[in-house]
Amino acid sequence: MGLAAMQKPFLAHIDLLPANVKTDETQKLLKEALNYIIFMPWSAGVMTDFEYELYANNLSEDQFNKTWWELKKKYQGIVPPSSRGEEYCDATSKTHISDDAAQYYDYALSNVLLFQFHNYIANQVLQENPHSTNYFDRKDVGNFLSSVLSPGATQDWRELLQETIGQEMSAKAMIEYFEPLMEYLKTENRGRDYTLPESL
Repeated sequence: MGLAAMQKPFLAHIDLLPANVKTDETQKLLKEALNYIIFMPWSAGVMTDFEYELYANNLSEDQFNKTWWELKKKYQGIVPPSSRGEEYCDATSKTHISDDAAQYYDYALSNVLLFQFHNYIANQVLQENPHSTNYFDRKDVGNFLSSVLSPGATQDWRELLQETIGQEMSAKAMIEYFEPLMEYLKTENRGRDYTLPESL
């Protein structure tokens, strides 16, 4: 609902935006990508893989920082600002490493499901463009969301997903949502060099 609440039809409906205002859809998608897409390599990549190495594979203490920065480079293209030896443990700058394991894995899954549900609501319930929806005062949207949320933990979520939207969990809806932005960025970034330094 947070995604839909930032879209023009809803904002115009509640008079926060003039109905006839011109909006820059590329800028809107870029802002949304900075909320959702940028988060995915961090949550599903760095945090999830580091925790896997730490808890499932009993990562040795003398490999904490090396592994952390290898994952940061692999998934985010980030290198340390200076040499970082094993006397540091930069991973613990995230409190979730020590006190709330797998939380970022959950966040990554929630982002994927957010776009899957939004896509279903837009296309199947509202028959609206997923980039331009208004859930306001739509009992059919509320009924759908209730059908998804009300079973709680009484039903396997994978079965519920199949029953409600007829799909397994997939990032396809997220990819499709941001496809116009991807095409724009490919054009804008054509010819750029993306070689990463070992460190700064």
